[in-house]
Amino acid sequence: VICTVSGFGQFDADTAKKVNVAAIPIVNYDPAFGASIGAMSQLIYKLQKNDTISPKSSTGGLGMYTTNKTFYFGAFTRFYINEDNWRIALAGGYGNINFQYWQAIPIIEGVFIGFNTKASFVMLQVERKVYKKLYAGIYSTLLTATTEFDLPDVIPDSFKIDKRNYNHLGYQLNYDMREHQINPYKGFNIVFKNSFYREWMNNSDNFSRYIITYNHYYKIKNERNILVTRVRASIAAGGVPFLGQNVVGQDDIRGYTSGKYRADQVYTIQAEYRWRFYKRFGMIGFIGIASAVDQIGNLSDNGLLPGVGGGIRYMLLPGERINIGIDVAVGKEDWGLYFRIGESFSF
Repeated sequence: VICTVSGFGQFDADTAKKVNVAAIPIVNYDPAFGASIGAMSQLIYKLQKNDTISPKSSTGGLGMYTTNKTFYFGAFTRFYINEDNWRIALAGGYGNINFQYWQAIPIIEGVFIGFNTKASFVMLQVERKVYKKLYAGIYSTLLTATTEFDLPDVIPDSFKIDKRNYNHLGYQLNYDMREHQINPYKGFNIVFKNSFYREWMNNSDNFSRYIITYNHYYKIKNERNILVTRVRASIAAGGVPFLGQNVVGQDDIRGYTSGKYRADQVYTIQAEYRWRFYKRFGMIGFIGIASAVDQIGNLSDNGLLPGVGGGIRYMLLPGERINIGIDVAVGKEDWGLYFRIGESFSF
C-alpha cells in the first residue's frame, strides 16, 4: 500500500475531466503466495482549481486475496498543494500474510519455515519544497504485528509467537528533477530516508533504518524509448527484529519471491529499457543484481543475486501516463510473475 501511495498522482494539465475514476482488477502469481486476485480503484483530481503547477492528487483503495490464504486491504491518498510546494501522503490498512523464511541448517543446507503475520498500520508523510527541486519532510508509521512461526510442537509457544509494534518517526530528503511523477521520460531523483524505532514509541526494540535511492531516466531519441537506471541501499542497524530485516525482492528487484534472502542490509543495482513500439503498446526488459548482508564488509564474501526479465505494457490512461502490464523475472533459484499498475522505480 505504501508503495502505491508514492506511485500515482499526476495528470497532464490539459485533462478535461475534473475527477477521473479508475478501477482495475489485479491478477498475479508467484511460488510463495500462489495465485492472487484483487482490485484497485482510484480517484484522480485537482485539489486546488487555480493551481496549474501541482500534479493532480489521488485517493484510492485496494484489496488482494491469494491461494495460500493471504489477504490484505488498504486505502491511500496523496495531495499536491500550493503549486507543488507541499506534498502530503496518508495510508492505512490491514494484512494477514502467510510467508516463509530460509533457515540455514548444517549438513542439509537449510529449510523454509513458514510464518503468519497479522498486521495493521497507518502512515502519514508531509514534504515541503525548501529550495528549487529539493523537498524535505517528516513521516511516521504506527504498525502492530503478530507473527506466528510454523515450528515443531516440542518448541515452547513463547518462541513461536512474536507480537511487536514497529512504530517509527523519520525524515526524508528528496531532490526531484523528474518531469513527471508517475512515468518520467527524463530527469532523476535522489531520496534519502532515515527512520527511528525506539522503545519510547512503544516498541520492543531500538533500531534505525537508512534508505538511499537514486533513479535516473534517459530519453533515447524520443519518449517511446526510455532507459532507466536505479541504485538502492536499505540498511537496518541496531537491535533489528525479524520483521525489521530487509528481504531481497520484497519491494525492489524482481525475480525473488520466496523470501530466502534476508539480512539487515540489502543493496541493488538495476537497469530497465522501455520501448513503446506501437500506439499504446510497449515492452520492457530489465536486469539487476542484489546482495543481502548483515555488514557492508561482507559484500565481497556473499554471492551476488542476479535478476533478469521482461514484460509487456499497455498505456491505459495516456493523459496520465499510467501503464498496466505483466512482467516475468528469473532470479537465483527463484522466479516471479508480476501484474503491474504503473511502472517500476516510481519511488
